[in-house]
Amino acid sequence: MEFIVSVGKIEDINLYYEVGATVLIFCDEFHGTRAPGKLNHQELVQAFQKTHDLGLKVAVYMNRIYTDKELVKAEEYFEFLKENQVEFIYYNDPAIYMIAESYDMVERLVYEPDTLMTNSRDMQFVLDQGIHHCVLSTEITLDEMKEICKNVQGKTEAILFGYLNMSYSKRHLIQNYCDELGITNTCVDKMDCVLIESTREGKMPIMEDAQGTHIFTYYVLDAFDEMEVLKEVGIHAIRLDGIFLPSEVVADACKAFMMIDLGMPSDQVRKKFEEKYNSIPFSKGYMYQKTNLVK
Repeated sequence: MEFIVSVGKIEDINLYYEVGATVLIFCDEFHGTRAPGKLNHQELVQAFQKTHDLGLKVAVYMNRIYTDKELVKAEEYFEFLKENQVEFIYYNDPAIYMIAESYDMVERLVYEPDTLMTNSRDMQFVLDQGIHHCVLSTEITLDEMKEICKNVQGKTEAILFGYLNMSYSKRHLIQNYCDELGITNTCVDKMDCVLIESTREGKMPIMEDAQGTHIFTYYVLDAFDEMEVLKEVGIHAIRLDGIFLPSEVVADACKAFMMIDLGMPSDQVRKKFEEKYNSIPFSKGYMYQKTNLVK
């Protein structure tokens, strides 16, 4: 099983290596979004080299929704990724698949359409195109995840830790709101802004960047117990998303998953972890209730 962690800083590479991560995901300044941090070209080269030197695999986010004019940059990025032997490319725009075909890199693709991968027929259709694996939606129940894993021929990934992406718009909603009120927008490319909604509990992290507005759950998913269940049905990989969280918390979570994978009772590991970080609003998310009951 792969243990995948999204990384925001080069300095965190050793930290995640030491706790058992096997794949590290990086994000550049143009092609990726919804990541703990973004690296420039020179930093990416350094990060890729350092990760490979430690024997880990490198992945990148290409989860931008591209316009026709932007596809030239996507092609240039593929050349860069191929040159640096990047193992996995996370995408959601079909245009990226077409470019990957031209570079003979389809087998490195990981399809992650956020909320859309909710049934085995859709997943099998995409897997049959020759990509490496697909990422399950975080908005389906554990039972639905199990059924998909059992029914598809191919590899699957599940996000089991972190804040979950709940809503995305290419519109700059915070900027529009500030323009309407005549105030300055202080949330562009910031990781400390929250949305408080009258019909929900808690504070939802909200981020606005060049690609639009992103809203996340007010809670942090910690599906330690559920990893055992998914492992039994053949899940290929689990991911820990570090956005909005200190790297030490993500590293401890990775260590906890590793302990469970090695046979320690998940309830004991989870309880100890939640006690250590009792100020974080943990939740099982949609694991045990359908989204129409909580949205």
